[in-house]
Amino acid sequence: MRIISGNRRGLKLIAPKGLDTRPTEDRVKESVFNILGQNFFDVTALDLFCGSGANGIEFLSRGADKVYFVDKSREAIACVKKNLDKAKLSNQAIVMEDHLNQALKKLDVKFDYIYMDPPFERRDLYKKAFKLLRENKILKPDGKLIVEYNTDKPLIIGEGFVEIKNKKYGNTSISICGWDENESNICG
Repeated sequence: MRIISGNRRGLKLIAPKGLDTRPTEDRVKESVFNILGQNFFDVTALDLFCGSGANGIEFLSRGADKVYFVDKSREAIACVKKNLDKAKLSNQAIVMEDHLNQALKKLDVKFDYIYMDPPFERRDLYKKAFKLLRENKILKPDGKLIVEYNTDKPLIIGEGFVEIKNKKYGNTSISICGWDENESNICG
């Protein structure tokens, strides 16, 4: 697992031990960032269910001003901190060890990008995350929500969001979503 591009390109990252965390494959990450663009100057991103933090660190390497990292796992958070230190990016990161609902309630930031990568088998977390993102309105009106999920289990896009693009990479699929413009006042 490595940083694909930007000023930290090629830096190898560590992943938490055990089977609880499934790092995003380099080829998937590279494709996602090719779709989103190469530079992320003046943006703020959220790496939700961050695991090793590789997706958020990719945003930072490509120029993001600040990235928030959220995971409930103590091991994952320790790994994120080590990776941020190794990449010398800790001063541009906010790391939160917290459950999804608690973390999203605490955030008073509007994000340009939210990368959401819950454990594939926890379908309930996808539904809950969509609901909480909608209720807390932390994605900017023109922001993008990137959702990673198991290709074998179709993603149900949460109310208030629309799918802009979908790509499949073997057993991993990516859905890039935005606010549903047909709903009034959704993104406040």
